[in-house]
Amino acid sequence: MKEVLKEIDTRIKRLEAEIELAESRLEFLDKIGASSRYKLLEKRQRISEMYVLFFMLWGFIGLVLLLYLKYRYAEVLPFSLTPYILLMVILILLPAVYYAIPSRKPEEETPMDYLNKRERMARLLINRFYKPLREALEENDNVKLKELADSISMGELARAAEELNEGNPKTMAYALYIYLARDTVSSEEIQEALALVKNKPLKILLSTLLKESSSKQ
Repeated sequence: MKEVLKEIDTRIKRLEAEIELAESRLEFLDKIGASSRYKLLEKRQRISEMYVLFFMLWGFIGLVLLLYLKYRYAEVLPFSLTPYILLMVILILLPAVYYAIPSRKPEEETPMDYLNKRERMARLLINRFYKPLREALEENDNVKLKELADSISMGELARAAEELNEGNPKTMAYALYIYLARDTVSSEEIQEALALVKNKPLKILLSTLLKESSSKQ
């Protein structure tokens, strides 16, 4: 178990280094004014979107006015308003269709966004997975281990594990479930789980469990 706890501490230190690196890069970007430039670009993009919305609103008002004139004064007007109405409908629908299409180019992630995300995910893994995992193993707390297995398999914690290359969340959860059922699982089941798991602390945990299981047989 000491080897497992030591590896957990190593993973925590690695993630803490990730946080320090992200913070130093963010500080550097702030010093050279990169954050201000990206904020200005975002502001311009929001202004452009406001212009589009204003254009759509103006087009809708114009469409309502044309429809009113058509149905109120169609007989006295010297020309047909139908082509103008169709044109106004198209002008309104074009930006609406653009924003409705899900396959349109997604917003680009800025370096600040990326670094903030890495920092947040590293803190998340430290505080909500590795530190609780260390405590649960030290205290032999199966309830806490079950909670960790459930939480790492989905949601924000799972995304953090994948983003920071800590391993596949599903197999990490599976490793913990195998450990929880250590009194009933066979050596073959432990070996199968061991082959799937890439997270080093959990891999060592299963290796230790496999040695214990083999010695009993």
